[in-house]
Amino acid sequence: MKSKLQLLKDIAEFLNEETDRSTMIQGALKMLIDHSEFDTGWLFFINEEGQHELSAHYRLPPSLQKGGHEHLCGGKCWCVNKYNNKELRTATNIFVCSRLEKARIDYPEGNNGITHHATVPLISGDESFGLLNVASPHREEFSQDELDLLESVAFQIGSTLKRIELTAQEQENMIIRERQRLARDLHDSVNQMLFSIGITSHAAKNMQDKTKIRSAFDSIEHTSKHAMKEMKALIWQLKPIGLENGIIDAVEKYAELLDLEIEIQIDGFYDVSDQVEIGLYRVVQESLNNIRKHSGANAASIRMDAGQKVLRVTIEDGGRGFDTLEQKKFGYGLSNMRERIHKLGGTFKIKSQTGKGTRIIITVPSKE
Repeated sequence: MKSKLQLLKDIAEFLNEETDRSTMIQGALKMLIDHSEFDTGWLFFINEEGQHELSAHYRLPPSLQKGGHEHLCGGKCWCVNKYNNKELRTATNIFVCSRLEKARIDYPEGNNGITHHATVPLISGDESFGLLNVASPHREEFSQDELDLLESVAFQIGSTLKRIELTAQEQENMIIRERQRLARDLHDSVNQMLFSIGITSHAAKNMQDKTKIRSAFDSIEHTSKHAMKEMKALIWQLKPIGLENGIIDAVEKYAELLDLEIEIQIDGFYDVSDQVEIGLYRVVQESLNNIRKHSGANAASIRMDAGQKVLRVTIEDGGRGFDTLEQKKFGYGLSNMRERIHKLGGTFKIKSQTGKGTRIIITVPSKE
C-alpha cells in the first residue's frame, strides 16, 4: 500500500502525460483503487442537462455489472441530484444509495459486501464535469483522511479534464487561424489572376489582329489553368489531413489499409462542417477498426443518406456480433464514439446480436 503522498505523486505524473480523456480517467481510477483502501470505483460524466453517463469503472461487484450496468446507468440518485443542484462540493459519505440498494435487492449474492459509497465532484475552477464514487466491502463510512485523498484525486482529474479541454480548444483555434491565412492566400493569389484574365479578355474584344487575339487567349488559358491549380492546392490545405479529397476517399483508403473490403452507398448530396466531417471520419475509422479486430468479418458496408438537416450514416458488418447488454469488452471504445458524436450534436445507436453482425447508426447535423 502506497503512502498518500506517493500515490498522489504517481497519479499526478500519470495525468500530466495523458491527452485522451477516456484512458486518463480509467487509468487514474485504477491507480486510486489499486493503491488505497478503496476496493471499487466508478465515474459519472454529467452533461449540462443533468444526464449522467457511466464513463469509467473498476472492480465493480457482480450486482453492479448485471444488465449492462443497469443500476448505475439508469434512474436518478441522491448524489447525482445533489450535483445537479450544485449542493455537492466536497467528498462526502453516502449513507443511503438507491443504486446500491436496488442492486443488492435484485442480486443479493452479488454485491460483495458493497452497501455504501463515498462521492466527490470532479471540479476545476467554476466548471464541474461529473462524479467520482468509491466503495469498500462492509464499510458504511470512510474516514476524513480517506475523504481527503478522494478529494485530492478528484481535483487532479478535474484539472486534467480542463487541460485536455483547453488543449482541444487551442488546437481548434490554430486550425481556424490557419484556415483564415489560407483563405487570405486564396483571395490574394487567385483574385489577382482572375483580375488579369478579366483585363486580358476585355482587351481581346477590341483586337483585330488574329495573332494578338490568339496570344491573348493563350494568356487567358495559361492564367486560368494556373489559377485553378493554385486554388486546388489551397483548398486541399483547408481540408484536415487525410480528408483532402473528402471523407469517402479517406474511408476507402483507410479500409484498404486495414485490408477490409467496403461498399459505400451515397443517397443525396451531403454538406457538413469541417468539425463534423473530422468527427464523423474518426468514428467511422474506429468502427472499421472494431470490425477488423472483433467481428471476424473482412467486409463492411457504409450507407450515407443526406437529408435537409442531418446526414445519416449506417455502418454494418456480417460478423459475429455481440450482446449489447454485455459490452465490457468494447465499452470504452463505443463510449468514446458515442461521446464524440454527441459533442457534434448528433446521435449514436448500435444494434448487434450474437452471430448476426453489428449495425451502427449515426446522425450528424448538416449545414443550415
